[in-house]
Amino acid sequence: MAAAMGDPALCKLQFAPFSSALDVGFWHELTQKKLNEYRLDEAPKNIKGYYYNGDSAGLPARLTLEFSAFDIYGSPSSQGLLLTTLSSSTNSSS
Repeated sequence: MAAAMGDPALCKLQFAPFSSALDVGFWHELTQKKLNEYRLDEAPKNIKGYYYNGDSAGLPARLTLEFSAFDIYGSPSSQGLLLTTLSSSTNSSS
C-alpha cells in the first residue's frame, strides 16, 4: 500500500470515458411519461442510472438507463437530468 501511495501515476484521478446503454424499458417508460404526464412540459426531469466500470480491460465503462430511471426515490445510483425536447437541449447548452 505504501508503494502505491508514493507512485504519482497511481494517485491521479482521471476521467474514464463511458458508453451509454438505454434499455427498451427506458424508452417505453419515457413514452408513457411524455404522453400522460409531461405532455408539452419542456422542463428537465430528474432521472437516475447505473454507472459500471468493472468490465474487462479495454472495454469502456457504461451508464445504463432502465425503466426505473424515473423512480428517483428508489435505490441509490447516479442521477442526472432528462431534457424532454430538442429545443430545450439546444437552449440549455448555450
